Amino acid sequence: MSALYTEIVRGSFTLAAVATGSLIALYTYFRQKEYELVKQRYLEQSVDAITTQLETSLGTVSHNYARCLQIVKSFRDSGEHFDIKEIDRGFLDLDASKFLQIANHRVSSLLGSNIIWDVYQSAMAYAVTANSTIQREIPDAIRIHQTTDYQQIKQRELGQTIAKDLQKLHENGFKYSVLVAELHYLSRILELEKLSLKAIQDFKDRPQAKQLIAHLTAAFPRDLSANDPSIAA
Repeated sequence: MSALYTEIVRGSFTLAAVATGSLIALYTYFRQKEYELVKQRYLEQSVDAITTQLETSLGTVSHNYARCLQIVKSFRDSGEHFDIKEIDRGFLDLDASKFLQIANHRVSSLLGSNIIWDVYQSAMAYAVTANSTIQREIPDAIRIHQTTDYQQIKQRELGQTIAKDLQKLHENGFKYSVLVAELHYLSRILELEKLSLKAIQDFKDRPQAKQLIAHLTAAFPRDLSANDPSIAA
């Protein structure tokens, strides 16, 4: 009888161990799936997507700035030997059609703030406006000067003026490197930590989130004041 009892107890422990192991494995599986879902939605499809769009847009502006500056310097220094065909060469087209509203909405929910969305819109507006000036308006001004009688300003003087304005226009975009840096900081947190959906919900209360918002608020007071009158310009 005691041997049978021992076998029953031993079997019960074995079944309990198997059941416990199965539950732990199942729990681990679903936790891993949750981590992967969070990483996909908030990192790959949101923070990384926004960062990539910003870097691509601002990179296109920088490329076109360098090309336009090269043209302007040639225009300034070449005199009558300037090749007018150069103004149509070497530029990249800017694709600013992706505003990534869903991605930005997720990041806004993550931080409990629309600050990324507001600064992102400002950055994209800058990219579109600056690129239009660089790729179209400045080449058109040179074309008009070279192909019409409207030459009230001498070629070298006009070239010098355009070069200065062009450099200032490009430098106006440097401030958005702060946004890119903060997005990279946020992506590192999402990469290194296995966050659950509950942790995502509470992420806005973290010191890192509040610090990120504070950095962007300090860096973009004028851009944010257009959307929040309480922020001093």
